[in-house]
Amino acid sequence: MPPQKKNKKTFIYTALTSQEILTIQQAARVKSTNISTNTWINTLEAFWHDLQLPGKIEDIDTKEVLERQLVLFFVLCKRQNGKDYSVQSIKAARFAIARHINLYSKIRPQDINNKNVYADLYNAITGKIKILTKSGFGESREADAFTESEIQLIVNHPAMQTDSSKGLLHHIFWHNAFELALRGGEHYDLKIQHFVKRKDGGIDVIFYQSKCNQIRLSNSNPKSEIISIPPNENIIKDYELYFTKRPPQCDDAFYLQPCNQAEVEFTGYWYKSTHVERNSLNKFMNEIALVTGINCDDRKFSNHSGRKTFVQYSKSRGISDNDVMSISRYKNPHSLSYYKRPKTVLQQNTLTQINDIIYKKRVVTNEAKNQSTSFTTALEFYKENNISPLPLSEKPRVPFQEIKDSQNIQLDENCIKKFLQGNTFNNCNITFNMNQ
Repeated sequence: MPPQKKNKKTFIYTALTSQEILTIQQAARVKSTNISTNTWINTLEAFWHDLQLPGKIEDIDTKEVLERQLVLFFVLCKRQNGKDYSVQSIKAARFAIARHINLYSKIRPQDINNKNVYADLYNAITGKIKILTKSGFGESREADAFTESEIQLIVNHPAMQTDSSKGLLHHIFWHNAFELALRGGEHYDLKIQHFVKRKDGGIDVIFYQSKCNQIRLSNSNPKSEIISIPPNENIIKDYELYFTKRPPQCDDAFYLQPCNQAEVEFTGYWYKSTHVERNSLNKFMNEIALVTGINCDDRKFSNHSGRKTFVQYSKSRGISDNDVMSISRYKNPHSLSYYKRPKTVLQQNTLTQINDIIYKKRVVTNEAKNQSTSFTTALEFYKENNISPLPLSEKPRVPFQEIKDSQNIQLDENCIKKFLQGNTFNNCNITFNMNQ
């Protein structure tokens, strides 16, 4: 009889509760996605309550009733202040409710995003989006970036100096937001153990999970991402000061609540043992803009503004896409196109150049403005202002007195400008042949 293998197992399996299993399953969900889903389900339940509809959405047991009630919601839904949602919000609500239904509905799975299966719902949402777009709710406001002068103001402003608990906290936050290009939601998930000191005096910041690096079963070889902060004395000393001002027994969250002056004198530490709450942390960048005196009129600053500022500032300085992506942790260079330069700036620059060409300072005299507009007058203006044809052209030119209607005139750039700026032509059709 073969000898039995010795059992080396030193523990005993025990059954898990349904809640414990659900906790493990929910760990696979992206936190921001989970928050969005909960927010929209709460909004849907408030709608359910106002219309006195029975039960909850997951209790509906037929596809027809589910579609009818979802149509009602998307047609009527408004924000808490009674104003309309943006198109972006309506799209987010659609996907959030779909996720919830496929997790908890009695009749799951249900693909409410399938326009062939849920045609009435699709038409209701599409119609709502078209109406909102025409009413000016088509695009949600994005976070604004800081200008170069505003960056210098933030770094050097007295309120941002490291001689107080609040100033040091804001100063470190700016390092993380701008120089590490953190996404807005990444600040809350940042842990103190993510910052590892290197032998050369620099610091490695480790990101185990991010928007572009989700730890999933489909990932063949998931790896953490590292941003290597160089051993720059001005930066490293700020981080080291913050590390030393934290109490020894505290939450592992990176951002801790600052102490007031009395607490600092009593404990010797600048920060409490508890982390900064999410809602307070989400307002940090806006607080920085306010305390440094940056003009916030008609501008939106959020924690994502630091990341946007980093990309735009880096590209304006000629830093390559690969170098910018190494910090911002983007996987696709196309993603940078949304940050390089605001569309409004590009539009204004283009129109300014056009206007400079056409509407620059007039060179025509008052007498010329009052003259009758004819082709003969244009030729007189041509001669009086000493506009000469292109000097490099070898083509024979027709003398002024012989030029008739529909004849060709060879002009250089300055010549064209003077013609267009001089109010010489009115009610005329002018054709420029750019190939000759």
